[in-house]
Amino acid sequence: MFFIVCALTAEARPLISALSLRRDDTSCPYETYFSEDSSCVLCISGMGPIAASSATTYLLTRFGTKNETDFLINFGSCAGKDPGLHLIHKITDSTTGRDFYPDMLYDLSTCGLPSSSEKALVTVSKVVASLEDPELLYEMEASGIFQAASRFLPPHRMLFLKYVSDQGVDDPKKITSAMLQEGAEKQTSTVLSVLKKLEEVCKEEPSVDEDLFLSTALSLRLSETMRYELHQLFEYALTENIDIRPILDDFENQGRLPAGSKKEGKAVLYELRQKLI
Repeated sequence: MFFIVCALTAEARPLISALSLRRDDTSCPYETYFSEDSSCVLCISGMGPIAASSATTYLLTRFGTKNETDFLINFGSCAGKDPGLHLIHKITDSTTGRDFYPDMLYDLSTCGLPSSSEKALVTVSKVVASLEDPELLYEMEASGIFQAASRFLPPHRMLFLKYVSDQGVDDPKKITSAMLQEGAEKQTSTVLSVLKKLEEVCKEEPSVDEDLFLSTALSLRLSETMRYELHQLFEYALTENIDIRPILDDFENQGRLPAGSKKEGKAVLYELRQKLI
């Protein structure tokens, strides 16, 4: 499933039309749209990192991430020097100073996103009047979305696509809905190409050995949260071509698998992460 988060309806409207999404008329806290075959769901978060984080958590909790074909895509506008659509490889939260890195595992150059389109981005708390660093992009949601989504999805299942709408304005009212929608319309065909490419990639990719994962999770006596962390480690090992079985065999030979308690299982999980990453 594709989970798409847009801050504003004007940014989302061209995608809603192109993907033939229908509005969810049930009572829910966010404006939400579905595809007929349930392969895609789009949520309008509202502006700002807190609103974006809350909407992302709502979206992924409500529908759940079930397998390796799930992707979260944040599509929206930003301030920047270079026009066009950009693929984000680094996100900096201006409030905390923390950096976040979506894993760039997929070649999207055939979709109209060459390496020259890759940019670093700063999430700010308000519309910028000018570009502090002309080489960076500025917007208000990405860091909140990344942090919320990372509880559900690994970094290589998150994609941040931002189109430049302005170079900074002294009055937010100068950024009109018509301007944002026009900018989104120009990039819709590229976004559709990206979705198609990701569908093809998922069909070709090997999947996690779910039987091995489940038996390991049970042997470690893991909570639901720690099971999710373990699954992320299995996915990471798969993408990095690391054979996880010998590592698990070592824990078994040490008498630590199966674990004697949840505390021991948590310790093994921590060591497994240290060995893989």
